Amino acid sequence: MQMINLYLAEIEKHLPARNREDVLKEIQSTLMDMIEDRNSDSEQPPNDDLIISVLQEYGKPRQVAQKYIKYTSLIGPRMYPTYLQVLKIVLAVLAGINLIGIIITIATFSGTSLGLFETIAQVIGGLFNSLFLGFGIVSLVFAIIERTLPADLKIKIGKEWTSEDLLSQKDHHTIKIAEIALEIIFTLAFVVLINFFLDRIGIYYLGETGWMVSPILNQNFNRYIPLLTVANLLSIVLNLFLIRKGRWNKATTVAKLVINVFTIGISIAILTGPNILTLDPSAWNALDIDISKTAAELTGLMNMGMRILIGLSIFGLVLESIKRLVADFFNKDRARSLINAK
Repeated sequence: MQMINLYLAEIEKHLPARNREDVLKEIQSTLMDMIEDRNSDSEQPPNDDLIISVLQEYGKPRQVAQKYIKYTSLIGPRMYPTYLQVLKIVLAVLAGINLIGIIITIATFSGTSLGLFETIAQVIGGLFNSLFLGFGIVSLVFAIIERTLPADLKIKIGKEWTSEDLLSQKDHHTIKIAEIALEIIFTLAFVVLINFFLDRIGIYYLGETGWMVSPILNQNFNRYIPLLTVANLLSIVLNLFLIRKGRWNKATTVAKLVINVFTIGISIAILTGPNILTLDPSAWNALDIDISKTAAELTGLMNMGMRILIGLSIFGLVLESIKRLVADFFNKDRARSLINAK
């Protein structure tokens, strides 16, 4: 019954949490009835060929799940399950960040022209603004994907499904739509942030009129903005192409390697270049944190931490590049090997 369990697990990925268990029980009961009716020898357990035949007839897991979901018109049925998954992740991240802001506000409040409750209300207002913005960006990205890709290529939902697709989850060439979509969203957000809201990246503190920000990225960082923008836009284009194709191949792997090498080059330039972070002494004093470090000393520590993060980022890009090289140029297709071995 391993194939049935795999089949149900695949359906579960595309079902809403509200009635997931009931739907799975209903589908499992229907499948078992179909198998029992077609099993010519009731004394013997059904063989694999019979189970595969029933699963094949019942339909592709995503399409089966769609029968139990009500969709909006903005995001069609092909993308809607992934859209919900990505939206939940993005909103959870934004909510977590703003929750931290509320906790810091309460913990560090020492009196301003605004009262504590007014200050908290200001932060909560920012929470709703960021959640609304996040919802808009995610919806926009998925709406673009939904309307720009040919219908027969959208997650390849229109292709004939076979039970062998359950084994293809072990294939390193198959992309994960949710991960790709998340990468597109956060990459796009990063591009917008460094190009239009660079002054929002900084130290936040409570001033006399509420929350204030002191930018920490200095003029040295500006020289890298065009290069970072190009690298990230190329990454977005590649990810959209991957969604269109549905899987990695040697051409997309080479493109990914080129983008990674380009990004590594920018990272090394930042790593070996002049400091890109500067902490304003007035902002540090406004924080009123009981640490015996001056703003200049903190600036040095921040730049050291930034270099460590960049170094880790380079290491991660190298590992990712090696992984893709091995998967597309050295490894055999595991899923097909399993199928051909039967």
